[in-house]
Amino acid sequence: MRNPDYLADELLAQAEDGSALNRDWALAQANVLLDGDEPDISRYPMVRWRFGAWEPLDDALALLLSHGLISVEAVGETPVKVERWDYFLLTAGRDLAAELRTEAPDLAWYDDRAAIVLAVAGQRSGSQLKDIQYKQAEYERTVWKASISGITERVRERLKRLNEQTAGAGG
Repeated sequence: MRNPDYLADELLAQAEDGSALNRDWALAQANVLLDGDEPDISRYPMVRWRFGAWEPLDDALALLLSHGLISVEAVGETPVKVERWDYFLLTAGRDLAAELRTEAPDLAWYDDRAAIVLAVAGQRSGSQLKDIQYKQAEYERTVWKASISGITERVRERLKRLNEQTAGAGG
């Protein structure tokens, strides 16, 4: 959601390798993601840390947690060996989200993008998704503690080629 170019590139990869549930949908969504200035205005760079992209979630999640909108649970042997953190949207969070959808229809953008992210991620784990990102040279070569750069122009060229191939194949 915060890096439309990387999301579009994975849609294209799935369209090319046949793993997309619907190739035409994947191409259409990549076109939407890369159309206009969305990659610039929606991009929210992350820092390369020890095991990939990272940012502290404490501040953002503290607000949601303090208002009873989410719960956070450690999985593993706390506090010694936490394997992962699971985040749950609570009923109050769902109710507030529904209210916001009614009061601010422009927020539907987030629902649309979340649906794309979910379709791309499928049943893969966070570690599996991180491994996909490391296949991007720009991501993999980012030095520790630096912002991960965008790949918009390269992905737009790839999308252009795929669109031309699709048009040439009659569909």
